Amino acid sequence: MREVPLAIIGGGPAGICAAIEAAKYGVQSILFEESHSLGGQIYHRLPDSLRIIDQRQLGKDYVQGAQLLAELERYRDKFELRQDVLVWGIFPEKEIAFLHNGKTAMLKAQKLILAEGAYDRPMPFPGWTLPGAMTAGAALRLVKAEKVLPGERILLSGTGPLQLALAAWLVRGGATVVAVLEAGTLKSSWQYLPGIWGQWELLKDGLDYLREINRAKVPLLRGHAIVEAKGEKQVQKAIYAKVNRGGKPIAGTERNVEVDTIITGYGLVPSTRLSRLCGCLHKWNPYLGGWVPCLDDYMETTAPGIFAAGDCTGIEGAIVAQEEGRLAALRVCQQLGLITAEEAGRRYSAIFHKLRGLRKFEVALNQLFAIRQGWLAGAADDVIICRCEEVTAGEIRKVIAEGFTNLSEIKNLTRAGMGPCQGRICEPIITEIISLKTNQPVAETGFLSPRPPVKPLPFGSTVIYDSS
Repeated sequence: MREVPLAIIGGGPAGICAAIEAAKYGVQSILFEESHSLGGQIYHRLPDSLRIIDQRQLGKDYVQGAQLLAELERYRDKFELRQDVLVWGIFPEKEIAFLHNGKTAMLKAQKLILAEGAYDRPMPFPGWTLPGAMTAGAALRLVKAEKVLPGERILLSGTGPLQLALAAWLVRGGATVVAVLEAGTLKSSWQYLPGIWGQWELLKDGLDYLREINRAKVPLLRGHAIVEAKGEKQVQKAIYAKVNRGGKPIAGTERNVEVDTIITGYGLVPSTRLSRLCGCLHKWNPYLGGWVPCLDDYMETTAPGIFAAGDCTGIEGAIVAQEEGRLAALRVCQQLGLITAEEAGRRYSAIFHKLRGLRKFEVALNQLFAIRQGWLAGAADDVIICRCEEVTAGEIRKVIAEGFTNLSEIKNLTRAGMGPCQGRICEPIITEIISLKTNQPVAETGFLSPRPPVKPLPFGSTVIYDSS
């Protein structure tokens, strides 16, 4: 079996910066990216069929992404890039199984950096499975990377600054944004000022988005949330209302609006399927998005030689992800004997200094827009929670009432989590329902253990050893 010094899984900000840093010190690496282009969700490139006249019109993220990819290109002969590749399994001794062009191959890595990223947090409500109901990440990718509007009359519901960014992009594209519903109220927000103070550039970005939607006269309704989506074959109407701190609608405040698209943005969930598969220890951190791998100061997990960086270690933004990718790669270079402890120490010190302020800002922001328990767990009994197996909230509550409060037990009894996504969508919701029904902390509910393949593979895939 072919062996490489370093494999990096994920071509977003963290993975790109890890590849750059490794190349600087002569580490031959292989970079896997599931998409057809690098950049992740935030720096995703436009299709080649679109001609770019002025990059600045595409926003700050596009320009920053272009600069980062240009830097990566300068080291193109120092690493191997594999795009359109699905890494579906990691086995003992860091043996990596991946799918490309319909064939599964395997190789072995001495060191491994996981940069899996994150995915949109699901938010169940009546009608959330209708066409026209989508998540903020999907909508943002459509409008930013594909230049396609997800709809014409759009309602946004969720929490956090991503809503403002998305609303601004939709307005620029010509969509009618009926309203932006912010579930939080920002009461007592003053207590988070020490964390965000000093990060003026990041604060300016948020204020710019806010000014843009204000100019377009888009209503920003705090303490409101989507209640129900209605329609025959797709979304035709939305019902929203004021909500209390637990996310429960306040009777008599409901409003009906005609829309063709409902976009929910309740933050992101770290993608930890591969780190779980590697046997890394994980911990629960609600302010970082949920379950995250336990790491040392240099991004190494509890599995020796396996590192993690970026949003898969906690939702802290693209700039933090870049620094974490660099930090992990530097540690790999030091462990492989390609950088002295003295030089590594100098580089570590600069990165640690930068990360301190950035992480302080992101944690304060995540606390300010934290997801409250009732928001996820308050779905009516007839609402589908597991979309793969069509398991409802009522079915889950029924087995909990019968005394089954373990995630694996609920999975075996209801089939929730047995579908192709292996619980990526329903697991965060089910754990919140368990916690709410039993008064048990979410940290004690545990999580589902994925099995390879972590994502569906086509029938007939043959396994070959990668010797190229």
